[in-house]
Amino acid sequence: MRTPYIIRIGAQKGGVGKTTIAVNLAVALKLMGYNTLLIDADSTNPSIGFHLGMENANMGTRAFATGKARIKDVVHVHAPTGLHVIPGVVSDKPYVPTAEQSRRFSKELRDSNYQFIIIDTQPGYMKADSMTRADLHLIVTMPNMESCASALRLAAEFDREGAKHSIGVNRIRNRAYELSLSEILEGYSGKVIGEFPEDESVPISIAEHIPSVLLNRRARFSKSAMRLAERIAIGLEPEQGRKTGGFFGWLLRLFQR
Repeated sequence: MRTPYIIRIGAQKGGVGKTTIAVNLAVALKLMGYNTLLIDADSTNPSIGFHLGMENANMGTRAFATGKARIKDVVHVHAPTGLHVIPGVVSDKPYVPTAEQSRRFSKELRDSNYQFIIIDTQPGYMKADSMTRADLHLIVTMPNMESCASALRLAAEFDREGAKHSIGVNRIRNRAYELSLSEILEGYSGKVIGEFPEDESVPISIAEHIPSVLLNRRARFSKSAMRLAERIAIGLEPEQGRKTGGFFGWLLRLFQR
């Protein structure tokens, strides 16, 4: 695994918990001893600062992405863990870096001495090389038809660009009306590398501005975040998903046209 290993976390639709997973994954990697940087690249609704109690930052990702500052100028240190964070600034207007700014952003990240860089992105599709080409795109979904169909659309776009991607399934309740993991894999040709249960510790942790893996490491969500961090750190992933088939296979073929 080359370093820095860059993971972009996104979703086709909002409200699926991508920021919560990004924050907890980054903190988990830091707790394991890895030099980790967390970047809030959601220019429409930056919220990593809120999750970490760092919402008063006056300089962050936009200044870095648009070339007005270097990494060292915009990195904030999360005091409880030492995690390095480039937060979004809530008062900043949405922005789209130019091609030249994206190249500079990517080069500075690649030249940094971090072992892992976690980038939280805004909902919807962004080109795989927008700002920087990631080593892995983690698509967050929930176990319902609408969310999974959206995830397949995003996966199909990444396939067109040859970008590596995997899925993380969040807010699993194990109810009869939910899609099972095997049903999700019927329409997804990649891997599911994270399974996160519905857990009351998550909204509590957000309200307290303390990541779940710090607030309660015994919570089910926290254990799932730690397992994902361990899996990524040692380069292991579950077996390849089933071959495309069934209703979800039809959906995936439709998106790939």
